[in-house]
Formats: sequence, C-alpha cells, structure tokens
Amino acid sequence: MIGQEGTKVDLSNVNVGTKRLPTVFLFGEEYTVRDRNELLRGLLRSQFYRESLKIVINLQEFISKREFSFRHNGPVEINLDGRKLKNQNYYNAYTSNPQTYQVKDDSKLVRLLLRVKNVRIDSSLTGIIKRKAIGKQIKLTEESIEELINEMKLEVKGDTIVLPEIDKANKKKERELNKLFRIKKKLDKEFSENPLIEIKISTN
Repeated sequence: MIGQEGTKVDLSNVNVGTKRLPTVFLFGEEYTVRDRNELLRGLLRSQFYRESLKIVINLQEFISKREFSFRHNGPVEINLDGRKLKNQNYYNAYTSNPQTYQVKDDSKLVRLLLRVKNVRIDSSLTGIIKRKAIGKQIKLTEESIEELINEMKLEVKGDTIVLPEIDKANKKKERELNKLFRIKKKLDKEFSENPLIEIKISTN
C-alpha cells in the first residue's frame, strides 16, 4: 500500500506457483511481489518526494515462502532506466486542481509497466551522506541557539522562549537568534524531505 494524500494502493500476495510471478530486489535479495505493477503504478502516480509518503509491500521468499511486509515512511528517489525521475513528471502530472494529482492519459504508464524488467529497492547512498551532513548542521545551529539564549539570559518554558524587555545591546542578538531559528527550520525541512530509499526501475 502506498499511503499519501488521496493515494492508497492495497497489495496482496499469493504462493508461488508454476507461473513465475513479478519480483523486486530488496537490499540485494529477490522477493516475489504478485501485484508489483500496482505498486509501481501507485509510486509513479504519487508525490513520491513528500515526507508524508508511506509504503507497505507484501513480500514472499522464493524457497522458504516466508511472507513479510516491508514498510517505509518518507520520501523516495526514483530512477527510471538510470535517470532520476523529476518530482513533477508525466506520470504524476496534476489536473486543474493543484491538490489532486492524476495522470490524464494512462496509456504511457501502461506501456511502461509492460516493459519493466527489473525493480530494485535499496538505500540511497547520496541520501545517507546528505542526511548526515544536514544533521551536523542542525546540531551546530542548535548549539549556537542555546549559547545565544544563555548569553541573553532568556527564560525557556517548554518549547517557548519568553522574551523580556530587550535593551539596545540585545537587539542585535535578538535578530541573530531569529535568523538562527529560520536556518534551523529550513534545515529540519531539508532533513525530513531527504530520501533514504532509492527505487531503480529498469525496462531493458
């Protein structure tokens, strides 16, 4: 299932029979996913770059037939035939209502699904490295905020900073503090929107 505002795809799985069922490679291991096309359809038509994205894939091992679910919350990066898919693309093109993303002509998506040879879901090395770098910046910014709050002798109640009557000497520090909060908010957004999962779709 791919959960997102207005997007929900239910996936089920059955035992492997004589007919070979579609598969995905998950972190290097191959698993059966009976409704793989529905998974890809839901992904490609979704706003896959959103922090609110939720994915549940029902999988089955070939030999042991062990069944389990792979779950992921957060944005994903999609590569189609070696090229990174843009956030806004043909498959998730929106209608006149900016809140409703829907493909007007499904034929191109159908043709693509018929040509899919391989699907790999793995960690995004680029995403991991970038996330670590952003995490360090967030920590440094938080330390600067704490240091400035102590210098200004501000009172902190829970998540609220109580600003007393600020004299001229502290006006500059107040502006600096506000700037640091804006920087932290931006970094937090980048951190949460940075994809840790990469999905590679190959048609050849």
